[in-house]
Amino acid sequence: MKTRGTSQIEMGLHPHHEERMIELQPSTSATVRPPPVPWFGFEEAFTFVSQKGKNVVVQCNYCLPVIKYVGSAISTASNVKQHLKKAHPEQLRTILEIVGGSGRRRGRPRQNLQSEDGSPAAKMAKKQPILEPWRTGGEIITQSLLDSRLMDYIVEETVPLQTVEKPTFRALVGLGIPRYLTIMCAKTLRDRIERRAASVREALANQMAMVPYVATTADCWASGEVTSLWVTAHWINPATLKREFGALACRQLEGPPNYCTLVKALHNVYAEYGIHNKVMCITADNGKHFIAKEAVDSVDVSCGGEDGREAKVEFVCVSEILDTGSEQQKEVAELDGSLCLPPHRRCASHTLNLVATQDIQAMISDSSRNSPLGAFRKHFLSLMDKCSQLWSRQNQSIQFAEYIHEQCGTYLKVPDKTRWNSTFDALKQLNEFLATAPEKVDDVMEHCSLDRIAEAERVLLQEYMEIMGPLARALDILQRENSMFMGYLLPTLYSLDRKLQRLENKPEPYTYCLPVLRGLRSALRKRFDSVWEDKDLLLAACLHPFFKLDWLEKAEHRSKMEAWLKAELQDAISDDIEEPLEEEQESDSDLYNYFDIESGRKKSNVSTAEEEISTYLKIPRSEVSSLSLYSFPHILQSFLKYNTGIPSSAAMERLFTTDARAMAAKSHSFSGEFLEHLLLVKQNRAFSVF
Repeated sequence: MKTRGTSQIEMGLHPHHEERMIELQPSTSATVRPPPVPWFGFEEAFTFVSQKGKNVVVQCNYCLPVIKYVGSAISTASNVKQHLKKAHPEQLRTILEIVGGSGRRRGRPRQNLQSEDGSPAAKMAKKQPILEPWRTGGEIITQSLLDSRLMDYIVEETVPLQTVEKPTFRALVGLGIPRYLTIMCAKTLRDRIERRAASVREALANQMAMVPYVATTADCWASGEVTSLWVTAHWINPATLKREFGALACRQLEGPPNYCTLVKALHNVYAEYGIHNKVMCITADNGKHFIAKEAVDSVDVSCGGEDGREAKVEFVCVSEILDTGSEQQKEVAELDGSLCLPPHRRCASHTLNLVATQDIQAMISDSSRNSPLGAFRKHFLSLMDKCSQLWSRQNQSIQFAEYIHEQCGTYLKVPDKTRWNSTFDALKQLNEFLATAPEKVDDVMEHCSLDRIAEAERVLLQEYMEIMGPLARALDILQRENSMFMGYLLPTLYSLDRKLQRLENKPEPYTYCLPVLRGLRSALRKRFDSVWEDKDLLLAACLHPFFKLDWLEKAEHRSKMEAWLKAELQDAISDDIEEPLEEEQESDSDLYNYFDIESGRKKSNVSTAEEEISTYLKIPRSEVSSLSLYSFPHILQSFLKYNTGIPSSAAMERLFTTDARAMAAKSHSFSGEFLEHLLLVKQNRAFSVF
């Protein structure tokens, strides 16, 4: 066959020209390395030969030593695929598995297809580089991966489903994906979110079916005329003894938020997941301070209701509703005897917040100038006014903020008005600055055109930090998200009361805060009046290896709790022993009497409980895992029963608050049922199988 030069090939080939078999002598004069072929995935199969306009000629590497040239357009690999299909089908299948069926080169810049700097391809590559975001780290985007990422974006950001059909969104996503991939429509997206929500519900139900006890939390939010109920579930994994969590429902209440409506809604949720016989208690919020006006005002007004007005989110106190009188409970029982709720407990962290805010505020408001609280009221209000102005200066002015950072080495902590903990942390930081570098604080106040903090106010702030420190620490403990059990509640409260008592009896009395300290302790006893001697809470604490009986001060209390523990274990052991059939009892009664087995069993039950309790109280280990490590089967069973509940719903509320306000602002875009699908998918990522 006649050999042709490169220029002849360039002149002779058409974009859809059939392949030609040509014997070409290799050129030794070329010193520039040829660019890669313009189709992704075919770099190993072909070597670039030449280009003319939008057409290129490549050489098949699989045909060597016989030289075969194939001509094709830059925009399509149809000719080269046709050649591989005829001559090298196995290699073609391998390439198509990598590129997903497309031979067009997408996702990275088209390299200079000629060595000359002035070629059209070189100019095009310099002017319009194409990035490579869709194939990073060796990961290739498939259709299923693209669909999953799109769904994750819609769910996480809670944007309207019609976003995926907007031309601008499709154009943006299309920049980084191959042509053969498609963006799903809104209807398909809705169907897949609903299927994923159904799978999440099923996974949650299966998970809770494997545990003996479940606890729930309930919160209510009102937006306009719509009231939504948020329910979460909490349980302890019997194998790992670690706490696990799942969001069960976020649905609209059918009717006003009263006792009857709540009972029906909660019962329906429990029945849906098959846990109505497993729920040990409900922890409900009881403080409106977490959703104050400032929090409501922070809702994105750009996504308001259909009439363009801002969607107001208001808190509904579930505990007050569940605490309603017996008349409503009797009414519900008469309508349907199966509608009954397990015991509910007020959120302990919210109650402590009420002590630190409302109760102290009430003491200040009720005091007069000549009362024991008169001096405290005067200096405390003046101090808080100066601090509020200082925090506002830092937030509103970059110059003031930079000066504060320059003087103090850091920015001041600005409290969140919906959480007392943040106010305490901000005052604690300021108190540390006043103790270590008072002159710098004075300079900051003068620079911000504010009155200096007076000496009496500094003394009051130091005393306030000392008396409120134990309460702040108790809040931090009870609001932990992991490794929190109901057994922490009473030891935390008893320890807080003892610390406040020691501060009250300290040798050097307080100058301003002693009346506040006494009022604080009295409010604490009153707020938690119903829980100090609660038997279930006492057992929960003593069954936790960290506390056992050591947190009890008096010996008579420890003896009493040890007797309660033994009685609890004896009941658990008796429940474990299966009663023999009546026929077996009659036929073997003589044998039992002869061998004295029955009396031995009774002694064995008692001795087993005493032995297990005695060993449990003596081991030095305080981890929950020690219940499994040292083989305390009956103590472990009782531990799960009394410690599955959680003392505080604050952690779960923080998780939901942002979503609740955002969802309320955007609720006009979704139905109530689909809104629940979105939240279940978003909050239960661990149970999603997609």
